[in-house]
Amino acid sequence: METPISFRGQPYMYYPEGKDYYTLYRGTRKINTIQELEYVGEKLLWLNPEIEWEVFVYHMKQVSDRSNGHIIRTYSEKKVEYICNEVWQKNKKPYCRRKRKVIFNPSKMLSVEEKRKIVQKLIHPKIRFESNEIWDACRMIDGKLTMKKIAEVLGCSAPTLKKSFDDDMIAMLKYKNVLIKKKKEKELINSAISQIKKEGRSLTMREVKKRVPIRDYHLLKTCVLESL
Repeated sequence: METPISFRGQPYMYYPEGKDYYTLYRGTRKINTIQELEYVGEKLLWLNPEIEWEVFVYHMKQVSDRSNGHIIRTYSEKKVEYICNEVWQKNKKPYCRRKRKVIFNPSKMLSVEEKRKIVQKLIHPKIRFESNEIWDACRMIDGKLTMKKIAEVLGCSAPTLKKSFDDDMIAMLKYKNVLIKKKKEKELINSAISQIKKEGRSLTMREVKKRVPIRDYHLLKTCVLESL
């Protein structure tokens, strides 16, 4: 007993926004509380709006009998009838714990693996970006380039973005980060050199090294020589 679906001969139905789906097929988990038993009653009534009172009560008593294997303890008939009356009077739409986006046709024989592939294709489609899209996104980022920053620009997750990177692109990303780091260090060194000149001090490598946390001798020397 479950929410009726018109499959129209298809192996499954796809609902992008999700669909409230109720089922009363027995699972491995047993009913543990009065609230859970009441929820079963709500689903039974919702899925069978034309059910008669006597039939409704009969099935609820069957479910609430421990010997039938659905529940961890047996409740008295009086208690079950009280629950039935509460559910019958309210006759409300049951709470849906989780909407279903893909509902498979039980009359179609599909393996678990086939179903998994269908769900993956519909709900988690593979997203691939062209290299030019990725590098364009990089131009919009200040500072070090990371998968997270690039993914935010492209509107996806870092793991999804990483699938669009091959070894050459990863190497290029690392190279770009080296250039970005060098540029930032050069700006920092030039700023220190400018400050030294304003203070009227002698421009020496020693003086520059005191003011910046950079120990790239070649870069320091290049910046000093360019400023002379």
